Amino acid sequence: MSSLPRILLVDDNDSDRELAALVLSGEFDRVDVEQVSSATEFSAALAAGQFGLVITEVDLGWSEGLETVELIRDLRPDCPIILFTCSTGTELWNEALRLQIDGYVGKSSEGFVHLPAAVRAALFRARRRALATTKDAPYRRLVEGLPVGVVVSTPSGEILEANPAFAAMLGFPSPESVTRRSFTKFFVQPSMASNWRSQLEASRTVGNLDVQLQRMDRSPMWVRVSSWAVEDGPTGIRQIQSIIEETEEFHIAQGELARRSQALARSNAELEQFAYVVSHDLQQPLGMISSYLELLEGSIDDTLSDESKDYLDRAVRGAERMQEMVNAVLGFARVDTRGDEFAPVDLAAIVQDVVDELHETIENSDASITHDMLPTVVADGAQLHQLLHNLLTNALKFVGDRSPRIQISAIQNPSEWQVSVRDNGIGLEPEASERIFVMFQRLHTQDEYPGTGIGLAICKRIVERHGGRIWVESQPHRGATFIFTLPKRSGGEDEATQ
Repeated sequence: MSSLPRILLVDDNDSDRELAALVLSGEFDRVDVEQVSSATEFSAALAAGQFGLVITEVDLGWSEGLETVELIRDLRPDCPIILFTCSTGTELWNEALRLQIDGYVGKSSEGFVHLPAAVRAALFRARRRALATTKDAPYRRLVEGLPVGVVVSTPSGEILEANPAFAAMLGFPSPESVTRRSFTKFFVQPSMASNWRSQLEASRTVGNLDVQLQRMDRSPMWVRVSSWAVEDGPTGIRQIQSIIEETEEFHIAQGELARRSQALARSNAELEQFAYVVSHDLQQPLGMISSYLELLEGSIDDTLSDESKDYLDRAVRGAERMQEMVNAVLGFARVDTRGDEFAPVDLAAIVQDVVDELHETIENSDASITHDMLPTVVADGAQLHQLLHNLLTNALKFVGDRSPRIQISAIQNPSEWQVSVRDNGIGLEPEASERIFVMFQRLHTQDEYPGTGIGLAICKRIVERHGGRIWVESQPHRGATFIFTLPKRSGGEDEATQ
């Protein structure tokens, strides 16, 4: 049943009256229009008082001027009244203002089309006048200024009141132009409208329902709807109050994130495919080249000149370096796809394992590697081993002519561990602090400092797989401190170990 009050349509022109009634019935669901064409019918309707809005012609054969309006005002001072007439003139306007007419619509083709909007506006203003006298009027003025949409509707969804933000959200010129429409008919998906109704019926509340509403121009927009059932103070009638937050930008960002995730998944799949090619298609010819170069070197070594031997030696070293780079790229590609499941890992034990592996290099360079109390974290132990191995290898390599001094420490933050590897090496320019984590971005020549140029890129990929960050703080000739974070996860231990 519609919450629209009965409309008293007063006009002695049968065709105009019937057309106006048809327009109203087409715009409003189940509207009750009482048509009046004579003084007798008008008197009976006025005596019964079963109407909530009046649409009247001024030029009536049985009445002069605004007599009908004055009679209605005497008996029903709060009833909204709309003049639907061909009459114009200053005197009419002045009288209409005196009698506080709620709307004026000229009889024309455009006027018939505009009549439903005039009905909405008149009922909206009448409701506002009634509410202005209630104790919560100051709060209603606050609602008017809110940047989110606010809607009051009947339990069936017919909008009784809306604030300017909701009207603007849907592209309507004013709040009154939204009223007396079905809120659920703005839902793009009928199933979501049914969901909204069923939640209200079941629990009298709807919390953070993400739906698409249709704007006035029929374009969709994402919003978040929260609704609850209340009893209207002045009338005691149950109503639905809703807050509508626009979430279009959030869903655009969410869609973009989904597209990027898909692109990343494709990229990882392509990288995995590349790793397969590297491991199968390139490994074999590289191994063959290395084997034949070694055979060639052993069979004709005595017959070659010193210059030819140098050429052959360079070819062997080039093949070996290519093999190292292929293995490094393969390791980089497999960080995300071939890692182990996360489990509690003792960082102090991993550091000791790496130090044992690098024992010969440490001895030869008279290096010192120490560490503070280090935590147990939930991580991929093999990958953390590789991470620390790469960082310590770099610290031992990029040291210049001094003995390496390396200190490993950890700081506990509320949601993560921050691990640092500090050395006394040659350092680097701050401008290069991001470039060094990119594959094959070297700051020195191969002759100065041999390597694949991919070790720090692997470190970055390992840390990111664990949900952390890695960066470097350094100045030339003042050493470098590589810092990475590891989020705390369920199953880990907070205490540190020596």
